[in-house]
Amino acid sequence: MSDVSITPPYAGESVLERRWAAFGAHGDRVIVVAVSALLVTVTIVRAVLAARLPLTGDEAYYWEWSRRLAAGYTDHPPAVALAIAAFAWLGASPFAVRLPMILCGIGAALAGAGAASTLAQNRRAGVVALLAIALAPMANVAFAGASPDGPFALCWALSLFFAAKVHRDARAGWFVLLGIALAGALLSRLFGLALLGGVLASDPRNRRTWAACAIALVIWAPFLFWNAAHHWITFDFALLQRHEFQPSLLRPLTLYALAALAFSPGLWIAATAAALRPKFGLLAWTALPFAVFVFILAFRERVEVYWLLGPFLSLCVAIGCAAASWLDDPRRTARAWILAPAAVLTALVFTAGLAPGSVYPALRAARIDLSDGGPFELFTYPQLARDVARTVASRNAFAMTDGYGFSSVLDFYGGLTPVVIGYSPQGEEARAWFDGPAAPRAALFVDKVPLAMRDDFARQLRRACSHVSAGPTFAYAFTVDSRDAVPPRRYYTTWCDGLSRRGLALLRWQK
Repeated sequence: MSDVSITPPYAGESVLERRWAAFGAHGDRVIVVAVSALLVTVTIVRAVLAARLPLTGDEAYYWEWSRRLAAGYTDHPPAVALAIAAFAWLGASPFAVRLPMILCGIGAALAGAGAASTLAQNRRAGVVALLAIALAPMANVAFAGASPDGPFALCWALSLFFAAKVHRDARAGWFVLLGIALAGALLSRLFGLALLGGVLASDPRNRRTWAACAIALVIWAPFLFWNAAHHWITFDFALLQRHEFQPSLLRPLTLYALAALAFSPGLWIAATAAALRPKFGLLAWTALPFAVFVFILAFRERVEVYWLLGPFLSLCVAIGCAAASWLDDPRRTARAWILAPAAVLTALVFTAGLAPGSVYPALRAARIDLSDGGPFELFTYPQLARDVARTVASRNAFAMTDGYGFSSVLDFYGGLTPVVIGYSPQGEEARAWFDGPAAPRAALFVDKVPLAMRDDFARQLRRACSHVSAGPTFAYAFTVDSRDAVPPRRYYTTWCDGLSRRGLALLRWQK
């Protein structure tokens, strides 16, 4: 009798492992379908939010840019204006303004997935990276509203994908696409310089990487020429004017906590772990130097959590690469819990956008209301713009504000020429949109606080106008239900009669 024994199939394997192995035969197809359905669902919700919510002041300001295209602007490079202008044929609606950012969200998720799959040589790495990008709350905010973050995130993710292709594939075409993607990042935010430096540092001996960076700089050149002709205003504003020395030893810890909330705790923990043990130089160089710089800068001054969006995208790809084996081993799939907080927070963000009244009780407990310029203020803009338009039309006057975004929403919803006064350097290009009346005429100054609280403006109005008088006060309430009415948002106006071009210059604090 033979001593040879026949080992039954799956001997030593658990029931779970046997079922997982059986699932693996067609599991990839199921996973792709499920993830695709999630991305479609997230995109649809972003589109609904884009159509329902009124524009913020910043969004309306970028829309103004799209009507006055230039190679650069005071606050940012021109990519956001170009993106909005590309869909101007759809008309002036919040959805049309935000549509390019929604499309950027789709592209960024797919590009991030492609970068992870290429680097890890595993398609399942791309699945995890796509989920991380699609579910991050901060990403959903960026891709549902009109801001430079949409094209910036898309071009950052595309740069990672094309750089990975340049590293893995010797075909010449990839470095050209990499150069174009890097240029797109540079034309979206000056933070793109960190991406370009990271891509170059990750593969400094590759001539195609240098060629890609050269292509990016050539495409970026018109923006540099524009700045040279405008006293380097974008660089001056970004590097000097907006930085106020406010040291704090605790601010980096606060920033870390805010980032965990903005990008979700699970993903942020996983991103931190990936940053501490990077597997690919491309991801380490494009994520860590700039992120470390932001945290160090936080010791000196206030920083914004969205500045970390680019590094976070690199770390999402790193998470995908590290998690590529999770879907191969049923015992490790439990680590997918890192996506759960992101899904919950994103659902809360979407709920707040779709049903803003549902979050009011919590905001009321925190003493946030319309009078504080809180989250419901944007709902008052359309009616305010219409009321101001009727008021100035009755006296053949024009409206003016000291806020570039405020003037822009009055234009978007009321067709009012954006006239910006005041001394803030931000939005300086808006002053060229209106250089004053041909003859003395009336103007209505619209503000969010009473003139009595602004001695500097009251003094300048008396100098610039032959007669100053109080205008109407507009008040708007956002009603949740019969019991919960948000305290009304009030807007205060002042009539200025006999305003000349010289008077307008005084109101802009010009010599």
